[in-house]
Amino acid sequence: MQFDSNRAWQEAAAAASASRSILLPVAGVFFLIPAVASSLFLGETQAMMMANLGNQDVLDRIIEADMGKIVGISLIAFVVQLVGYLAVLTLLTDRSRPTVGEAIGRSAGFLPTVIGASLIGYVIMMVAVMLVAIVGAILSAALGAAGAVLMVAGILVAMTFVAVKLSLTLPVVVVEGERNPFSALSRSWRLTHGNTGRLLGFYLLLFIGYLVIAVIAMVFVGAIAGLAGGAASKAALVLTGVVSGAIGAVVAVLLCAVLAAVHRQLSGRFDSDVSDTFA
Repeated sequence: MQFDSNRAWQEAAAAASASRSILLPVAGVFFLIPAVASSLFLGETQAMMMANLGNQDVLDRIIEADMGKIVGISLIAFVVQLVGYLAVLTLLTDRSRPTVGEAIGRSAGFLPTVIGASLIGYVIMMVAVMLVAIVGAILSAALGAAGAVLMVAGILVAMTFVAVKLSLTLPVVVVEGERNPFSALSRSWRLTHGNTGRLLGFYLLLFIGYLVIAVIAMVFVGAIAGLAGGAASKAALVLTGVVSGAIGAVVAVLLCAVLAAVHRQLSGRFDSDVSDTFA
């Protein structure tokens, strides 16, 4: 089946709009709160890092001193947000209309599969990068700077290709109930077959749109931060966390809706509009 990006976006937007009263509070809990909490707990560390951006030695010492806290909070935020993605996908796609509590409970059950698939996907990506790097090293030896440029470009292409091919892993797990991480990755790879370029273009357009909005928002926050004691102040960093978390929450809902729409279209799983789930 040939991928129709216009149809996917229309269905995703309709689904997110139809269920926003349910999805936005969930997104607030699983995406906004972790972002704000990270800013609060890591605010002092972030402020010191911002104040010493030009001093690599000091930066290294700051990171080394707070490595445990940084890694711990990052892992907790990752797991919480992963549950959030799974819960939002469940609410968007489960035609039995689960409650928010039921969706969160089911998401916790999906975690082992998704974490396993993430680790395997990372290994696949690293293998692809290593293969390209080996070829690139040979080209660099023969072509010099031009070979090095080709190697960097090849690595970016390899990473992007793998990311697009595995982009439907989450909906495969949630919608199709696949609990084997290898099978989930394989299924995503097959679903995207023949549409990798179209999907890449679609994802790229969405990313550019997000980037424009994020940059505008951060410029606005930066102006306010100047009044709050500078970009390196703790208040400014918390404000940045709130704004970036709010943007991230909305983007997370839209991303889940997009992935659900893409999966439904390429798998042919449902013929009716996704918004019927909330009719």
